[in-house]
Amino acid sequence: MQHKLHVDAGGGEGGALAALAKLDGDVAKALDRYGPPPDRSLPASFETLARAIVGQQVSRAAASSIWKLMEGAGVTEISGVMSASTEDLMAVGLSRRKTEYLTGIAAEISSGRLNIDDLQQMSGDEVQRRLVAIRGVGAWTADNFRLFALADMDAWPVKDVALQEAMKILKSLAARPTAEEMQDMGEAWRPFRGAGALVLWHLYAIEVRKVTVADI
Repeated sequence: MQHKLHVDAGGGEGGALAALAKLDGDVAKALDRYGPPPDRSLPASFETLARAIVGQQVSRAAASSIWKLMEGAGVTEISGVMSASTEDLMAVGLSRRKTEYLTGIAAEISSGRLNIDDLQQMSGDEVQRRLVAIRGVGAWTADNFRLFALADMDAWPVKDVALQEAMKILKSLAARPTAEEMQDMGEAWRPFRGAGALVLWHLYAIEVRKVTVADI
């Protein structure tokens, strides 16, 4: 089942965004100024996990370019990855380590050891533990999958640099907070930290990337 983040996060006063705005005046002001964040929901699938792996430690543009090459080579789905050689995967721009990660995740799902449908019935902490147990899936990837694919409104990717920079702006801080500081700051937002992440990414897009609201 694919969730709609804009519905779960802001669908009426009972939504996570509305609840978070009541907890934090700075969030309320950001929502008034920038409007609600756009729908960024993704399917709970191998492809979503694979895109997260591709995007690790590379720019957005580089990740997009590699993914397009993967689509052209037919290696964005489990069957394609499982049938491709390491050389085939590296030919589309993947590092050797990322090819290992992708084939490992594909094997985990195809063998039945990981059932993505089951993740939707688990708590956020349980999902986090299950995903990071897979080689190549770190906390950032697991948090993003929880938020965008499972609509977990308490997922909190504290190591995301864009979130850190946006938190600096939101809270008028002198310096960008560290992951540890982000963890502490997020405590006041429980259980709506994922909604807070959506607000921060929205703020970052407008204030740092200079994306206009009309383009979102």
